[in-house]
Amino acid sequence: MILRLALASATGLWLLSGALALWGHAKLGLGLFAGSTWNAVNLWCLARLLNAWLKPPHSTRAVIGWLLVKFPLLYVAVFWLLSQSLVSVLGFGVGFTIVLVAVMAGMAIRAPQLMTPVPHDPTT
Repeated sequence: MILRLALASATGLWLLSGALALWGHAKLGLGLFAGSTWNAVNLWCLARLLNAWLKPPHSTRAVIGWLLVKFPLLYVAVFWLLSQSLVSVLGFGVGFTIVLVAVMAGMAIRAPQLMTPVPHDPTT
């Protein structure tokens, strides 16, 4: 669910970033593209990490692997990307934030469906 929402919102932002590039705002468009892509990949890695950690059979190797991908690799990549003058920091922030807001809104809309109480059988 979270991954579908992240990819759907990122896809819309990818189209918008292409349009911005065509209109002469390439730096802003590239920042928007980079921010939305980075957040979608970050959420994907987080979902894989939580699956490896919380779902049986628990795999310590998979947890360590996803931790190494998520934290050092993704954060070093974003630090390097933002230190370059090709990407707009504003565009990156907007792309990152819109994906996050879309995921949170989608989960808030679905929350009542996910939290329906299961009837309790008093005989057990």
